[in-house]
Amino acid sequence: MCEELHDSGASDCGTAQHLSGRLHEGEAVLVITLLLTAGIAAAALYIIFIKRRLARDIADRKQSEQREQTRNHVLELLANGAPLSAILEAIVRGVEQQQPDMLCSILLLDNEGNRLVTGIAPSLPDFYNDEIDGIEIGIGAGSCGTAAFTGQRVIVEDVQTHPYWAAYKDIADRAGLGACWSEPIRSASGKVLGTFAIYHRQAHHPDDEEIRLIEQTANLAEIALGRSHADQALKENEKLLSDILENVTAYIYMKDTQGRYLFANRLLRERFAAPMEEIAGYDDNKFYDADTAANMRKDDLRVLQNGEMLQIEETNENLLTGVMDVFMTVKLPLRRDDGSIYALCGISTDISERKEVEEHMQHMAQYDALTHLPNRALFNDRLQQAIFAAQRNKARLALMFIDLDKFKPVNDTYGHGVGDLLLKAVALRIQDCLRESDTAARVGGDEFIILLPTIETGKDASKVGEKICHALNQPFELAGHTLKIGSSIGVAVYPEHGSEDKLLVKNADIAMYHAKKNGRNNVKLYEPRLQAINE
Repeated sequence: MCEELHDSGASDCGTAQHLSGRLHEGEAVLVITLLLTAGIAAAALYIIFIKRRLARDIADRKQSEQREQTRNHVLELLANGAPLSAILEAIVRGVEQQQPDMLCSILLLDNEGNRLVTGIAPSLPDFYNDEIDGIEIGIGAGSCGTAAFTGQRVIVEDVQTHPYWAAYKDIADRAGLGACWSEPIRSASGKVLGTFAIYHRQAHHPDDEEIRLIEQTANLAEIALGRSHADQALKENEKLLSDILENVTAYIYMKDTQGRYLFANRLLRERFAAPMEEIAGYDDNKFYDADTAANMRKDDLRVLQNGEMLQIEETNENLLTGVMDVFMTVKLPLRRDDGSIYALCGISTDISERKEVEEHMQHMAQYDALTHLPNRALFNDRLQQAIFAAQRNKARLALMFIDLDKFKPVNDTYGHGVGDLLLKAVALRIQDCLRESDTAARVGGDEFIILLPTIETGKDASKVGEKICHALNQPFELAGHTLKIGSSIGVAVYPEHGSEDKLLVKNADIAMYHAKKNGRNNVKLYEPRLQAINE
């Protein structure tokens, strides 16, 4: 019995142990199953995460590539000198292609800096662009007007509720616009040039990536606008320079190192009677005679080879026009950054009229206005030069003092008009008796003085005096009158009668006094004894 119980108990115990083992195995399987399931789920989630991250990275990389493509395209347009409108459209289209849910615009600040005008907004309705065009900037003038006024980014997430859009809610609603973010486009100096704006159809808050997008796009637009403004300023400066060069009353030109014209302004083109294409590439031999061209080339080489700046007076005849003019010319070298000379700039001012005036004034200062003979000042200068030459050459010269006889009665009887005609005729007869090297001057009312710079003896001078005396003793037919006068002539010889000019003049005057005293109409050679008689 006991054994049976024992056997029975043992059997029950075994069964229990067996069941217990079966139970532990099930739990383990369950746990393992759960762990495997969790691992698979985690792996699946990880795979999904990796796929999403890869997708996001691919999207980001694709967007970066698109941005880089847009930037390169814009820079290429800039390099090729494309119109500003085409460059701005490329910028806007590039953003809209990257982000199809965005509508973009670029507005430009006008010259006065008070209003925004449409630069480019291809995806916004025309009626909206027309309404915004010319908007006055200020706080509350929408996103763009406020951003342009403050110079700060303006983010409006909902245009229907934001106070900046209070005046524009209706038109924004008609255009189907829900959000507008605007970034000012500023130059390197901080000056606002315009705005770049991104619109959304619904209210929208920008994330960090979108903020970077609006900043980068505004910077790209700044490059385009800065280049455009620089080009415009350059064109305006070029036009200003061209206007100056074309209208200044000076002949302005540039020549290369071979002396060939690179540029000629309007005044020089008119002088050459040729258009620019018939001047550029040619040297001065085409426009001037050989001697003039050679002289100009000589001066040019001093500038081009030695780097000199010249200020010279040029007289030349234009082969095309036959005009002979005098110019005051400045020639200066044009240098590269490394100091080497690549061209010459010439500025010539026509001083022909001024030279004529100067020569006329000089003539008036040195010549008698009535007879056009040298006056006392010019005569004294020539006398001093003749004395220096005579001293150097150990030669003789003679001085003759002439006083007209019976001239005063002519003036008193017939008037000063006839007297002036007589003086002119006297001057001509005196000159007819002289050599080209001799000088006759009028030094008083009816007084003349003669310089013979070279003579052999005093008798040679006396012979000239007698010739003059005979010529003046002949009747003059003037103004219907026959006039008869004579002359008294005194002669002094260097160095016998004086070694300096004042003494020679004094002694010639003394000799003339004695000629007049001895019956007039004769020639008297100075003698020392005349000085004592005169005293």
